[in-house]
Amino acid sequence: MDNNKETGSYYTPYNLIDFMNRYLQKNNQSFVNVLEPSAGDGRFLSVLLQQSDKVKAIELFEEKVTDISWRYKNSNLIVEKKNFLDFAGETKEKYSLIIGNPPYINPKVMGKDDIEKAKHLCEMEGIDTSIMQNMWAAFVVGASRILLQGGTIFFVLPMEFLQVQYAEKLRAHLEEKFNTIHIISFQEAIFTDIEQEVCLVYLSNRLQEEPHILYEIYKDTVSDELLFSNMIKKNKPLKKWSNAILSDDEILLLNNKSKNYATVNDMGITAPGIVTGGNKYFIITEEKMNECECQAYVLPILQKSSYMPENTIIMDAELMKSLNLKKKPAYLLNLAKVKEEELPNKLRVYLEWAKEQKVRDKELVKCFKCANRKPWYGVPIVNKGDVVFFKRYHLVPRVYVNKADIHTTDAGYHIRLNPEWEKESVVFCFYNSLTLAQCEFQGRYYGGGVSELVPSEFKELKIPYRKIGDEDINTLNQMFRDKKDLDSIVQFVNTRTISNDMEKQTVEKIEAIRKKLIQRRCK
Repeated sequence: MDNNKETGSYYTPYNLIDFMNRYLQKNNQSFVNVLEPSAGDGRFLSVLLQQSDKVKAIELFEEKVTDISWRYKNSNLIVEKKNFLDFAGETKEKYSLIIGNPPYINPKVMGKDDIEKAKHLCEMEGIDTSIMQNMWAAFVVGASRILLQGGTIFFVLPMEFLQVQYAEKLRAHLEEKFNTIHIISFQEAIFTDIEQEVCLVYLSNRLQEEPHILYEIYKDTVSDELLFSNMIKKNKPLKKWSNAILSDDEILLLNNKSKNYATVNDMGITAPGIVTGGNKYFIITEEKMNECECQAYVLPILQKSSYMPENTIIMDAELMKSLNLKKKPAYLLNLAKVKEEELPNKLRVYLEWAKEQKVRDKELVKCFKCANRKPWYGVPIVNKGDVVFFKRYHLVPRVYVNKADIHTTDAGYHIRLNPEWEKESVVFCFYNSLTLAQCEFQGRYYGGGVSELVPSEFKELKIPYRKIGDEDINTLNQMFRDKKDLDSIVQFVNTRTISNDMEKQTVEKIEAIRKKLIQRRCK
């Protein structure tokens, strides 16, 4: 496949184009005029010419326009060399079908002109310009602007569109504008040469159609074998469209049962860990600490969640021993209040060397964090927490009792609990079906099934807290040590938490929701 990262061009596999054509036919729609807003090599056009006698293609690059024009010279195709962002803002024409695979270009690569044009489109449509974090978002806005009433948009979009925070206002806008929203994904990978997971998004205003979001999963693009189908009608607006995999009743159950418990935010003060501005240089190994003779100027820190053993729920003194044994960087330079002339000689030499090292093509001392603090090497120290939660995880979120009194980087969130909440009990109670289902429902996931919760989402998690005895806490920790399967761990915690508040059937339904959401993420 001839892809180009510079232009954001990831050309659509022909099998997927054929699938989209069949899907349109299945929905029995007829189209007066059709637009392909990013024609690329023209692979959509043969299909579009079957859908309508009036097809227009927009393409930015001259050589591609020339090639497409020559190949389709005997058709009714109109090819226009133009930036779609300009076209969408200027044209008076309206289209009954706008279909294609918009370019994936983030603002760091987009030119300033394109960013301003994208923001202008948002303003014209009354959408917050903060959504413009990728070119595909601009194409969605532009397409919705020039669509006929009752028309259809059918785009190949990254799966992140369904759930990322920056696109939340765009999704809300589309829910207001369209009564028919279909999300189509596939069990097999579509773009095998890139990590980006994609889906199809079908937007329309069908006559006499009740407003809904339909979520479908097909086996592949060839067989048309439907593996899963679900329709959301009640729970709109839906904050994350990826959650349309749950039924209306499942969403209501999750929300209603969560209301009964305290949030993480209720339990104490939450805050991200330490941001150094250069972990590689400000977090050092035991060997480097001894070499620089700076034992009096360091704090213990866990740099990455991957450094933490998974077979425990407790950070204790053994953690530092383990990190040192593995020669992991585990000591944070604590120099915010130390003047340069007070630094030990060997540490001063190390810092002189470090400040000239490159971080993202800049000398460390000139990077944003370092350049905006005095002294430049003085990493701001934030308070440790009683409980540590790591924001990214794979199978299950990792929450730890911080008995080691250790700091973390901003890979972790810290909770400094109010006196009425016991840290061991909080961690124990976290591993129930309801809280873990919330993690899946509130968070977002990336390639490889990795999930993440931003601070605001983490703070709103509900935990069915109760005081847990030492015996049960030790049992849970031992289950992690023995690498018991997650289902067994959750079942055990349920018996001490939500099973005391709910009927058995309700607990089973919540557990089924948790498993469904994990399966969606880790397919």
